[in-house]
Amino acid sequence: MNRLGRYLMAFAAAAMLGGCSIKETMRSADAAVVRFHDDLDAGRSRTIWDATGEDMRTATTQKQFVAMLDAIHRKLGNVRSSRQVGWNRNASTRGSFMTVTNETVFDRGSGTEKFVFRKGKADELALVGYHIQSNEMMVN
Repeated sequence: MNRLGRYLMAFAAAAMLGGCSIKETMRSADAAVVRFHDDLDAGRSRTIWDATGEDMRTATTQKQFVAMLDAIHRKLGNVRSSRQVGWNRNASTRGSFMTVTNETVFDRGSGTEKFVFRKGKADELALVGYHIQSNEMMVN
């Protein structure tokens, strides 16, 4: 019985540490989304690009990414509100990823945004994916 108790204690400690890590990563991801929106509203698309990770930089060019963000801002306007509606954390041989889904209201419409972050050195998050679904953006 004593041996079983030691295993359970070790498992419980690992579970608690993992939970703290998720909470810290969520706080970091939420802060990164706020910075993204602040930069988007200010027209600082290149600043957003500068904060992206290697995965993003191999998937698209700076010119294409900046043009996409500029079009989103031009068509939808500034962010009025944004609330998180989902998240997913995934660890694989490629790294540790956090996906955050937000419902966002802009000046001229709304959209569902999906942010994908890769956890890097010193637990810093780098944006490696961004997707938006917005009917208003398509028709404006």
